[in-house]
Amino acid sequence: MAESAVLTAVINQVVEIGAKLLVETGSHSYHLKEDIEWIESKMRHFKSCLKDAESKQDGSYEVANSINDMRNLALVIEDILDTYLPEIESHKGKGPFRFVKHAACILCYGATANTFARKIERIKRRAQEIEATRERCRINLDPDGGNADMDVWDRRKRFLVAPESIFVGREDTLQEVKEKLRSSNLDCKMICIVGDAGVGKTTAGKKIYKEVQNEFTSSALVYVSNEPRVQDLLLEIAKQVGLEKEKMNENLEVNLRSLLNEKRCLIFLDDIWTTEAWDDLKNVIPMNSRNGSRIIITSRRTDVGRYIGSESSLIELKLLDQEKSWELFSESMKSSSENMSERFPPKELEDIAKKIVKRCGGLPLAIVVAVGMLRQRRRNKHAWNEVLDILSTSSENNCSKILSLSYKDLPPDLKPFFLYFGLFPEDEEIVVFDLVKAWLAEKLIQDDGNRNPDDIAAAKLEMLSDRNLIQVSRRDLDGRVISCRIHDLLHVFCIEMAEENNFFCTSHNIHSNSFSMLRRLTVDNTSQYSFSNSKTPKLRNLLCFSNWGEEWSLIPNEIGNLSSLTCLKLSGKFQKIPSTIRNLKKLVTLDIGQAQFRFQLPRTILRMKHLKHLLLDDEMFESNKCTKLNVRNEVCLPNIKTLRWVPGAILKARSLQKLSNLRQLALYEANDEHLNAISGKTPISKKLHNLELFVIQKFKRLNLSHYDHLTKLIILGRIFVSLTPDIIEFPPNLIYLCLGHAVFIEDPMKVLKELPRLEILGLMYCNYSQSITFDFSGENSFPELQVLSIIGVTVDRIPELIVDQTGMPKLYKFECSEKDLNVPERLRKIMVESSLFPSIEEL
Repeated sequence: MAESAVLTAVINQVVEIGAKLLVETGSHSYHLKEDIEWIESKMRHFKSCLKDAESKQDGSYEVANSINDMRNLALVIEDILDTYLPEIESHKGKGPFRFVKHAACILCYGATANTFARKIERIKRRAQEIEATRERCRINLDPDGGNADMDVWDRRKRFLVAPESIFVGREDTLQEVKEKLRSSNLDCKMICIVGDAGVGKTTAGKKIYKEVQNEFTSSALVYVSNEPRVQDLLLEIAKQVGLEKEKMNENLEVNLRSLLNEKRCLIFLDDIWTTEAWDDLKNVIPMNSRNGSRIIITSRRTDVGRYIGSESSLIELKLLDQEKSWELFSESMKSSSENMSERFPPKELEDIAKKIVKRCGGLPLAIVVAVGMLRQRRRNKHAWNEVLDILSTSSENNCSKILSLSYKDLPPDLKPFFLYFGLFPEDEEIVVFDLVKAWLAEKLIQDDGNRNPDDIAAAKLEMLSDRNLIQVSRRDLDGRVISCRIHDLLHVFCIEMAEENNFFCTSHNIHSNSFSMLRRLTVDNTSQYSFSNSKTPKLRNLLCFSNWGEEWSLIPNEIGNLSSLTCLKLSGKFQKIPSTIRNLKKLVTLDIGQAQFRFQLPRTILRMKHLKHLLLDDEMFESNKCTKLNVRNEVCLPNIKTLRWVPGAILKARSLQKLSNLRQLALYEANDEHLNAISGKTPISKKLHNLELFVIQKFKRLNLSHYDHLTKLIILGRIFVSLTPDIIEFPPNLIYLCLGHAVFIEDPMKVLKELPRLEILGLMYCNYSQSITFDFSGENSFPELQVLSIIGVTVDRIPELIVDQTGMPKLYKFECSEKDLNVPERLRKIMVESSLFPSIEEL
């Protein structure tokens, strides 16, 4: 909820400030440190009250008010920190005598520090009143401080991930649909799966789609949703069926229709709400099935399904009976367990479990969410009876009550992470990398140098996935979530909870009386919103989702007025980013990696000294102009920690040496100059732990042996690779290595098998000489390797794999995109066919 979000943000902010103050001297600095320490202590205290307070607020007006008071006080503290501490910092100089710049600043520093102190004294008086209310209402403190049970990604359990979804009770339906899709009968061109929300339409449709898609020349799966953007949907279909990029940019509808008429295609349109949406799509998607093309649609409205495909095409999914409901419950309980032979549920809880399942009313979504909630609780009668009692006494719709109960059951620290998914459009596939950078900008997760923020975020997502509150779309080779989405019923629930708790607003539910305290806003049309700092002085996070149609959205110059903005995400087509963006002095994260611009981006973006995370796309800058930049126009981002897919023509080799805080770098079209700079005597950044290179030419040498913190390395590019030590030296602590589009002319395993800490090895869409062999054998070969992945190969284009019983002693999984490959028996036993692996573009 909003309380936990702001308390967490303030705690993380004061921890960061406190670390800086450790080196300060002087009386004012001493009192400042004292105030900062008090803020941290009090915010942690409030946070530890939340869990018990929330459980009591329904029956007590005073408790509910106390929660609001804690949130409002934290918001005030956040505003004070944002206002006064930068001003105090501005009066300081640099070097050993950095306390103040010069004598004239002493008075300014003292006056600002005194004002800050007076504000904090008033805060302390308000905090005493809240504490008195807490004691009077007997609100107890949580021993773990309100934090979720697991706040760091557990690398030991990363491969123990549940299947994408459990599918039970629909086997007959599945077989019926597959037979229709494979039939030569021209009347079977359309399959319409209909049923209530949460009944399992998408799960059934996706399972069918994945099982038969290889029988078609090309295929596409798109999510239509309640407010479809037809042009965006057609563009996504075009990408998936392989329409050339040039043909996408001009006459998309004509070119796509022509391609679909030529090929035998399988198109899956999930979640169509209206007949109008289908009318807009059918002009492009061919209805002529003479070439064997087939269409699958899902809709919660039977009349829409009948309109699209006639009565004979309808497949109606009913609620599960008690037997199938119990089967789904039992299988879902088992899926997350390390001990698959353990009995679920335990015999002493079986009667309670069956009563809970009955209250779910046969709705699969309600069942899996209830499972997610139960498996986080202790396995005893008292804990499970609590859930049953709430469901049994409720007059609400069972599904709504289960969703509400599951949300209330979340640890307070986890609630803002769940609500955050409501900021994205319905049915949006959310890229985790981008999500994490927004969380960092808002200080929902702490980047203190001690723990990897990506590990913390991965743990949060796994907890939400374990509770079945988010749906994993793709996982990385190490098991981390790459992208995910949220069920539309849960999406609506997120928006309702966010509005109730003042967590964020959308362009559809924003009210004028909420402007002054608005922290987060998501809009789907930039022209709907006035970017005025006087109206939204507290706005921290702005997400703009434009469409991918023919129109280019306009971002007004006034966006530069949002002085408190820390995170800006743009997705879709925009005219340009105005140069006034340079006025956003508090902007931490700028995410434009999923945006397209009609005009070149302003150079000021590459000189915003306060930016920490900049996410780009490789085609955003005109390379012919970039090559003419002089030294004065070089990239200057001294505080940057994440720089994703910046073109090599923009980021000159000499600029790399100035990015000393860099932790994650993805460089597009890297050349020899970049590789030489990276290979220099000293690392470009001693903090670098993630490096991705798209190389455009055969590189002469790459030396990473002095990058002690570099654990993940991805090298992409159509280059001939010889991994001999004189060509490439790997980091000493490398854990994850992926090579994509490389052409191997000799066995790379001769070098790779010696890497002492390598756990993940991926070869993506590589080519191999005819006689090459990959030798994984030998007693000391790959001592820590746990996952081996070979993606994008065919039966006749894979090297011979040599494996014995001693090499790769810890190998857990062999992932391959072709199940019929002839591989050694040891690999065959642990072989899984890749279905959720990252594409080369995602890598």
